[in-house]
Amino acid sequence: MPSHVVFVCVGNRVRSVFAEFFLGDTFCKRGEDIAVSSAGFIPQTLKDQLAQLNIRFPEPFYNRPMSELTMTALLEKGIGVPEGWRSKELSLEMIREADLIITALPTQKEDISGLYREARNKTFTIRDLSKRDDYLFFEDFSAIPFNDNFWHYCEEDPEYVSKTLRTWEETLTRAIPNIIEQLGIRYDEEKNN
Repeated sequence: MPSHVVFVCVGNRVRSVFAEFFLGDTFCKRGEDIAVSSAGFIPQTLKDQLAQLNIRFPEPFYNRPMSELTMTALLEKGIGVPEGWRSKELSLEMIREADLIITALPTQKEDISGLYREARNKTFTIRDLSKRDDYLFFEDFSAIPFNDNFWHYCEEDPEYVSKTLRTWEETLTRAIPNIIEQLGIRYDEEKNN
C-alpha cells in the first residue's frame, strides 16, 4: 500500500493542487510508492483577517475547478490533469488516511493539529520540510489588493500566480528528500538522474 501525502493550501486551486500533480508525477518517475492528494483549509486567523477587511469568500468556496494558470503550468510540464477535477475541503477522513500532511501556512498546521488529534504528529509546513526560511505564503503583501479583487488576484492574476508557482515548485523540489524520509523511506539521490 503506498504512503499517502496530503498537501493543504487555502482554496485548493493553486498551490496544493500543483503539489498534488507535480509531486505525484515526480514520485512516479522516481519509482516511489507515494500517493499525493490535496485539499483546502482556511485557518481562523485568515478568516478573521478577511472578515475585518470585509472580504468575502467566493460561494461556493470549494468544488471549483483549479485555476486555469495552475492547469497551464502543469500542462507545460507534460503533466495531465483529470477532466472535471474539483477543489475540496480537508476532511477528517483525509487526515486519517494521510501518512503526512503538508501545509502552505504555519497557521494551518497549528489549527489542524489543534482540531484533529490524529494530525498532530504527521502535520508539517512546507517551510519545515524544505528548510527554506525565505518561503512565505504571500511573497509581496504590498501587491495584494485587500478588497473585492483579493481572490481573483490570488488565484487568477497571471503575474502573481506564475511567480507564486515558480517559488512553490522550487520549494517543493527542495522538500522532496525530507518528504520521502519523513515517510520512513530512504532517500536515494540516484533516482533523480
